[in-house]
Amino acid sequence: MKNILFIGFFFLMGTFKAQGNLQFNQVLLLSASANNTAQWTVPAGKTWKIESMGCMASSMYVYYNNLMAFEFVGDFTNNLGAYYRGSDAGAIWLPSGTVLGHGSSNASANRWFSILEFNIVP
Repeated sequence: MKNILFIGFFFLMGTFKAQGNLQFNQVLLLSASANNTAQWTVPAGKTWKIESMGCMASSMYVYYNNLMAFEFVGDFTNNLGAYYRGSDAGAIWLPSGTVLGHGSSNASANRWFSILEFNIVP
C-alpha cells in the first residue's frame, strides 16, 4: 500500500510548479563610480533578484522608490567594507517599475549590485 501511495505521489509531483511564471533572462552587474548617484528602474515585464551588493565604505544605504529600504554596515576589521549577500541574509526581489538607488557614508566609494533578471511569463 505504501508503494502505491509513493508512486502516486511521485507522479503528482510533476503537476506542481514553483515560480512557473519566471524565466531567467540575464545577469546584471550595476555599478556606480565615485560621487555618482545613478538609479536603475526594473523594466516592465521583468523582476530582479539582488544576489549581492556592496561598497568600500563604513555603511551603504539602499533605496526603493526614493524611500530608504535598509542600511548595512561594513566590517573594517577585516577590510571588507559594507556588503550584502543574499545567500546569507535572504533574497531581495524587486518588482517591475521599482527604482533602485544607493548612497554610502563615503561619497567617493564605488558601489555595485549583482542582480539576476527574470522575465515574467503570463
